[in-house]
Amino acid sequence: MSRSALDRRAMLGLSGLALGGLSGLALGGLAMPSAWADSAPAGPSIIPLEGHLPPLALHMQDVETGRPVTQAAFHCHPVILYFGFTRCPDTCPLTMQNAAKLIPLLGKHGKDLRVVFVTIDLAYDTAARLRTFMAKFGPPPVFTGLRGTPAELAAAAKRFGVYYRAPTGPDSPDPESAIRHSSATYLFGPDGRAIALLATFPSSRPDLPGVAALIRKTMDKS
Repeated sequence: MSRSALDRRAMLGLSGLALGGLSGLALGGLAMPSAWADSAPAGPSIIPLEGHLPPLALHMQDVETGRPVTQAAFHCHPVILYFGFTRCPDTCPLTMQNAAKLIPLLGKHGKDLRVVFVTIDLAYDTAARLRTFMAKFGPPPVFTGLRGTPAELAAAAKRFGVYYRAPTGPDSPDPESAIRHSSATYLFGPDGRAIALLATFPSSRPDLPGVAALIRKTMDKS
């Protein structure tokens, strides 16, 4: 792994700082530089978030349909929410690969899950590029790529305490060294309430059975 990639990941986990009382836990569960992708981060693999994070709310474009969507599109579905970019060499594709491995573990609920990937790289991630990226992991509507305006992206990131930095322009550094973002992976219930932070999801040793059991539990209650 290049030093530039390590530097880009140095800010991972900042989203946890926005969670107030969870900041101590988040520093253990979220701060994951790229070099750690080969092992699960220290601390609990699933961190309860109920009462610590706002309900799911966003307004962006679904890159598959080209239509604007809000949280209403995901009502009655458990949602895994992740902010990343298609040029990411490590945690972004790894997180989506783990989501793909999760689907068969959910049994009858697999088709109900929505894995929502929000791009932070608006300069590069066109709708077509994001569609191609998401298709590597699974079909819509289970795998949903979202692209917002700069204002929509900023609003969603602020709501969920997600840190990102994606400089653009002819003098910007190479994306691999310049783009930074939190690797926080959130689970929301079918009613839109925040359920948990999936702390090991962006790693090579995620607790997929634990996540599957939690999702099944939320679905059985709905």
